[in-house]
Amino acid sequence: MAEITRHRLASFCIESQRYVCMDGEIAFVRPLFCENDHEAGESWRACMLGAEQSYHHLLSIGCKPQDARKVLPNSTATRIVMKANLREWRHIFALRTAKAAYPEMRQ
Repeated sequence: MAEITRHRLASFCIESQRYVCMDGEIAFVRPLFCENDHEAGESWRACMLGAEQSYHHLLSIGCKPQDARKVLPNSTATRIVMKANLREWRHIFALRTAKAAYPEMRQ
């Protein structure tokens, strides 16, 4: 998300993990490097499960969601709405679909 929000001429509305209490199962975005590497994928999955358990444990002992979220990793799914004019969208797509762009961003 950090890469996409660097576009200054766009407007963003991003779900805040500070004010949203993640009840139940937390959604994570599986990174591309896990698709072809089973061992890396299992390691990533274990980390996500551990982070989720730690988050819920912190909430159960009375921590505020804004404090408990500190254990959530970059892979935590977050909703975002982005608005830009057509010229800026062309610029964004040209940058973010180039071969040098981050693989997840090109997708």
